[in-house]
Amino acid sequence: MEVEVLRIVDLRNYASAEFRPAPATTVVVGPNGSGKSSLLEAAALFSTLQSPRAGSLRVLVRDGYEEGGAKLETSDGTSLEVRLRAGRSVLRAAGSPVAAKDFLGRFSSVLFTPEDLDLVRGEPGLRRRALDALALQVRRGHRGVQRDFERALRQRNAALRDGRPALAELYSEPLAAAGGPVLEARRFLVETLRAPAAATYHELAQRGSIDLEYEDTSQADDRTGAELVSYLHEVYVRTVPTDLDRGRTMVGPHRDDVQIRLDGRPARWYASRGEQRAITLALRLAELRLLEGAVLMLDDVMSELDPDRRRRLFDVAGDVQTIVTTTDLESLPSSAKISSTWHVSNGVLEMA
Repeated sequence: MEVEVLRIVDLRNYASAEFRPAPATTVVVGPNGSGKSSLLEAAALFSTLQSPRAGSLRVLVRDGYEEGGAKLETSDGTSLEVRLRAGRSVLRAAGSPVAAKDFLGRFSSVLFTPEDLDLVRGEPGLRRRALDALALQVRRGHRGVQRDFERALRQRNAALRDGRPALAELYSEPLAAAGGPVLEARRFLVETLRAPAAATYHELAQRGSIDLEYEDTSQADDRTGAELVSYLHEVYVRTVPTDLDRGRTMVGPHRDDVQIRLDGRPARWYASRGEQRAITLALRLAELRLLEGAVLMLDDVMSELDPDRRRRLFDVAGDVQTIVTTTDLESLPSSAKISSTWHVSNGVLEMA
């Protein structure tokens, strides 16, 4: 699946824009703050219904306007539309209103940003969010259970802070019911990404090996389905007294992590800056192999990579549709095989 046209109205600094990327590699050139990242942000909306740059969709609407949106058409005839108003989204597929669970999964993308370079060395929350964003594209209903889990967690934590153990125990049931599917989705993704991430890292770095392991604070082992939910419920009931002392829930998907090892040692502490960048790139490219037909979007990351890794990036990515933003066209290697170039300045997008 390839993007044929992306139309934007009143999002970020765009009043109106129509973007038609080539089937191969398209480059969008412009100075910082011109709208390059906003263009990819709009495209990513169709994959996750989330902004990779903001916690709320409300901030995406252009300043001074109450509503904005985007429409995406792909090479296989898919037509999707997102309208944003007051932080809420109205979704359409083929012109008809649809729920989020029926919208997600129709368009897949992999977005690599400079912020991703903290994925290896950064806090566990970054790795958890990366897994959840990927789960939105591969697991129908993940958005719903993720929201259910976050709501139940807030309720249980509020009861713990207020010193109400009976209420905290009551909220343990919905927390476990939603936490089970979230945990299963993450474990599945880590296991699925292990082999392609290791192979891709070897192609990029030419030396060393990486491995991934999901660190489950609940120690649920290989439990799945109803057995996993029942186990989590028991854990949450059992830990009410100790969680009361802390004032928050100390076990569960919200506390889990992904251990990334380089040559058997924690990459967070032992990998060099260059190795961390190669690992992050390998993880994102591994997503391409999981998401069949996904579009690769590289947001101003060329300056963060040395010339050799830039070349290998495009060699490894292969023939997928790729959209690259940059401030300097010369930063792209010849292996990028650029088919189309666009310029953006102050929210005005034009084909070169």
